[in-house]
Amino acid sequence: MRQKRELQQKQTKSRAWLEAECLKIARRTLGGSEIQLVTIRRLHPKGAGPNWKVADIIPQPTAPVSEVVRAALAHLPDAYHLEEE
Repeated sequence: MRQKRELQQKQTKSRAWLEAECLKIARRTLGGSEIQLVTIRRLHPKGAGPNWKVADIIPQPTAPVSEVVRAALAHLPDAYHLEEE
């Protein structure tokens, strides 16, 4: 029951929408303006956890920039649910 409530609270979005949103946020971060693509990976949680995560940032930024970008994107898997394919 709790799992259904959490899914209802999260908005379900397509892979294309989530990747575009990630790219938009990544480009806004300091040093992220050169990022061209952000890809996501589907997860298969046993509970009500996030069902996707950021997989790749292309081109791969330097380690400090990558850390800042990934921190900026960290809240998205908890906010949005990846729709079933």
